[in-house]
Amino acid sequence: MDAKLRGLLHDPADLMEESDCPGLSPHLRCAVPEPEKLLWVSQPRGPYRVVDYTCDCQAVLYELISCGWIYLIHKVIQSQPPKHAYAGGWSEASLWWSRVLTGTAR
Repeated sequence: MDAKLRGLLHDPADLMEESDCPGLSPHLRCAVPEPEKLLWVSQPRGPYRVVDYTCDCQAVLYELISCGWIYLIHKVIQSQPPKHAYAGGWSEASLWWSRVLTGTAR
């Protein structure tokens, strides 16, 4: 992740003082008033691997996943049972991943 994007995210060290967060992954910014809406579906397009992820100390976490030659964003709502949703199908997903991390897309 580039330095400019990292500067827009919450500093994990700030959260570690307030909670038991290990501070190993980026934390999401609050969503802007009218973020771009991603189209979420309930199933991935096949087997996948995780490329990047947000911290799991929050109720909702996101993963950037590679599914063959395309990228998806995996949203996990940590409830009982967990709820999963998938958005995307992009050959280049770094722009959308940046938008989710900075709160301009949800």
